[in-house]
Amino acid sequence: MTGGASVPRAARVGEREGHVEAHADGRWEEWIRAAEDPGGVADKPEALDDLMVLDLSHGHYGALLTATYLAELGAEVIKVEPPEGDPARGWGPAGASAGGDGLAFVAEARNRYHLTLDLSKREGRRLLKGLAARADVLIEGFAPGHLDGLGLGYRRLSALNPRLVYVACSAYGQFGPLAKHQPPEHDLTDQALSGLLHLTGDPEAAPVKVGSWISAYGQAAWGALGTLAALHWRERSGRGQMIDVSGAEALMRYLEYSVLLYHASGAIRGRTGLYELAVFPYTFVPVKDGWAFVAGYTDPNFRALCRVMGRPELGDDPRFNSTIQRTTMENEIALREEISRWSVNYTSAEILERVLADPGPGVIVFGPMNAPTATLAEPHWWERGCLRRLSDPVYGELLLQMPAWRMTRTPPRLKWPCRPAGYHNGLILQKYFGMGPSQAAGLAADGIL
Repeated sequence: MTGGASVPRAARVGEREGHVEAHADGRWEEWIRAAEDPGGVADKPEALDDLMVLDLSHGHYGALLTATYLAELGAEVIKVEPPEGDPARGWGPAGASAGGDGLAFVAEARNRYHLTLDLSKREGRRLLKGLAARADVLIEGFAPGHLDGLGLGYRRLSALNPRLVYVACSAYGQFGPLAKHQPPEHDLTDQALSGLLHLTGDPEAAPVKVGSWISAYGQAAWGALGTLAALHWRERSGRGQMIDVSGAEALMRYLEYSVLLYHASGAIRGRTGLYELAVFPYTFVPVKDGWAFVAGYTDPNFRALCRVMGRPELGDDPRFNSTIQRTTMENEIALREEISRWSVNYTSAEILERVLADPGPGVIVFGPMNAPTATLAEPHWWERGCLRRLSDPVYGELLLQMPAWRMTRTPPRLKWPCRPAGYHNGLILQKYFGMGPSQAAGLAADGIL
């Protein structure tokens, strides 16, 4: 342990046994339900409510999301965009929008103050520098060197504010052979460059992209994590730093053992579709009402699956009686066929009932492949506060995902959804520059706002 005296082993064991006892008699669920109650989030403090963050994401979803994660934890985030609005405001399915803005932007540009500034003009850059001098964090998604060329890059702004943490999100990173020629970032490009597409889909078919913009969410997770680490170090050093995160590199950390496999054996992991080189069964199988996921790849868990199937002899079959045997491709195909011949006769609910009734030993992981409508219909997620319906005065009726993590003392939260470009111009100019309405109107007339 750090920051205090070590705890005697006996005490640690006692605490662990106490937690087990509490869970067994139901008290743990009662405690954690109350401690994480989504209805009580607004009454608790926010972990980052002493931070001011500038969001200069400008058409970069990963940078936008990095700021979103900090905003959900309580940071004051000021979204700076040009007078015509961030290009990302146009992103979303054709024919569907909210208040004229694309759904992809509205879904994630939450908890922000929206300010417009024309950074191509001297006064716009002066105002941005004034904000950066006060900021704790600046997040940008421009091409490498673009803001530096305007006098707004990390080198210039850190001279004004040595405590500034500056996060730069880009496709290939800030340096390297590709950095000088990188295009605007696209999730599909990141998936292809990272190697992820080489692993996704059926080996006999074309590559299949991950359905969501996963590189943006991965890049944002690493960007936010790096920001929190830099802020922690700043507490000791008094100095900020620059964080350089790229979408392709973000996804490379999602390749688990693939890189080491090539290094260790020369084997190139390719698309395996419904099969998995490391563990099996770990796959989707047909059921009466669609598809379901099943996993039971350790020896005890596989034998539990055999029991549930009514085929205990499969646990002794020499093709399947060890992890090594089960993970040869020939045996994986044969085993999945055995499971599928059984599973297709039952609905996912019927199989789940059998799984839950199995006395053990061993644990089977099983669940249906939900369509979004099925996910939305699941009471479990609503009880946990994963989703929220709200009626907004600007955008009307919205259904939004909530923060993905829970905290018992300083939980993240949604305070308000997206707002139009420049919605908070007057508020920000008055708070940070002491400007009144007439001065703001003058800046707008000059095209600065």
